[in-house]
Amino acid sequence: MENSLQRSPKISKLTCGVCSNVGGEDGDRLSNLPEPIVHHIFSFLETIDVVRASAVSQKWRYLWLSIPYLNFNIHNIWSNPLERWSLQTTNEKFKDFVNWVLLFQNGSVSIHRFRLSCLNRVDDYTLYRWIAVVARRNVQVLDLHIISDEPIKLPRSLVTCESLVSLKLDFGNREHQGVLNLPTCAGFSRLKSLDLQHVEVLNYNLFREFLSSCPLLENLYMKECFFHDFEILDISTTSLKYLTVDEFLLSEPKGLRSCKVICESLEALKLHFGREIDKCVLKLPPTCVGFSRLKSLDLKTFKLLDHSFFLKLISSSPLLENLKMDSCCLPDLKILDISSNSLKSLSTLSLVVMNWTTTSLRLLAQILSLSIFLLHSYLTSPWRA
Repeated sequence: MENSLQRSPKISKLTCGVCSNVGGEDGDRLSNLPEPIVHHIFSFLETIDVVRASAVSQKWRYLWLSIPYLNFNIHNIWSNPLERWSLQTTNEKFKDFVNWVLLFQNGSVSIHRFRLSCLNRVDDYTLYRWIAVVARRNVQVLDLHIISDEPIKLPRSLVTCESLVSLKLDFGNREHQGVLNLPTCAGFSRLKSLDLQHVEVLNYNLFREFLSSCPLLENLYMKECFFHDFEILDISTTSLKYLTVDEFLLSEPKGLRSCKVICESLEALKLHFGREIDKCVLKLPPTCVGFSRLKSLDLKTFKLLDHSFFLKLISSSPLLENLKMDSCCLPDLKILDISSNSLKSLSTLSLVVMNWTTTSLRLLAQILSLSIFLLHSYLTSPWRA
């Protein structure tokens, strides 16, 4: 293992435009910047380009050894690699480079952000070794975009990492979701932001326990995730402020059919269920009288079984400023009465109702703003084109 780690990968010449003027006045000006500023500038670059920049200036020669921002992307590290090598060779060369950087970097420097986009093959534990290394180096932000041939597990070293405040897991695309094996042990004691994209979740109980084990979680973002055999997505946490669920992916004939949200501290709620998912229903517990801190509510393509409760929810959210509804279904709706003293923006109101002739809409939004805004509202029927 160590022999393979110490193998220095061949690195092509610097191609980034930031450092193209090597000997000129701009190069000297950049070289004289304080190290924290240089670190900040380099944080926007791929790590391969930071290493290449070591040839630009004597002061930068060893800068890559201590930079706390690491960005590795197998798709960007070489130009058109698949024209030169097979996918397997490209992956091996990429692993050599990441291993080389992590081996020779100053291990006492904490990692502010670690971004990784790579492939994960069956019985290849390289990914887990990298995660263990950055966890030991007190990583704060971890962003993983992994295409995997097998389920991804969150290792204990990451779950118990007390420095981690932001975690993003992206396991594919709309056509392919990677399976996430959730941890069975408690952890993520300082995690504030969780971003799940194209992730398949198998165990309902573990998912609930996973969320409840994050006492400081404030932001939860889920996009095109697949909840296998879930009937209800139950999100209950007292610390959550921002919740976004963007396009559930369902399995037929079973699958997610409702969403229950119990989050007392919510300030922004966005639920987009996707146009093909017309059976999904938003549910809130009968004891919930509203979100006392909610400022923004964005709903798309879902069914409200009890519109009277929805109206009560709106009126009992005293801080609500922005309300957006798109392609929402309210069965047997006769009157939609939206009355709020705080509402400033009501946009793209598109409702599907079951009785077009007896439906009326009354908007009583008292706008506490001096600006003039344009209100667009639409009513659509299932029988109308």
